[in-house]
Amino acid sequence: MKLLSNEVIKKYDYQKTRSKVNEFMEVFEENYFRYISVLPPSITSHLSEVKVQTSGIPTSPVERYVLKKIEREEEFIEYLNVVLRICDNLTSGEQHFFKGVFFLGNTEAVLEEQLQCSDKTLKHIKKSCIIKFALALNMAVLK
Repeated sequence: MKLLSNEVIKKYDYQKTRSKVNEFMEVFEENYFRYISVLPPSITSHLSEVKVQTSGIPTSPVERYVLKKIEREEEFIEYLNVVLRICDNLTSGEQHFFKGVFFLGNTEAVLEEQLQCSDKTLKHIKKSCIIKFALALNMAVLK
C-alpha cells in the first residue's frame, strides 16, 4: 500500500476526521484500562461462605469476577482486532506513526527523528494514516 495522494487527502476534513479517530481510540484505551484493572475479590474472607449451587446463576464474588473479566477481555480483543486489521493495511511509516502516537504517546518530534523524515513528510504521513484509518471505519468526514 502507498500513502494517499494530496488530492485524496484534500477531499476530507482532516481536523474532524482526526477528532473521530481520537474518539474511537479513547474508547479502545478505556476498554484496555478497564480490562487490566478488574481485580479479583478477596477470597480469604469468603471461604466459609462458598456454597455449591445448581441453578447455574453465578452468585459468588469469584464467579462474578471471572465472568466480568471474560466480558471485558472480549470487548478489548474486539477493539484490538479491528485496530490491528486496519494497521496491517497501512504503510510502514503510517504504522509507525499510528502506534507511536496512540500506543506509545510519542510526540511528532520524536516520530520525525525515528522515521528520519522532514516535518512536511511527517505531516503527509500523519494525514494519510488518519484518513485511511477513518475510511476503514467509515468515519471519514468529507469537506
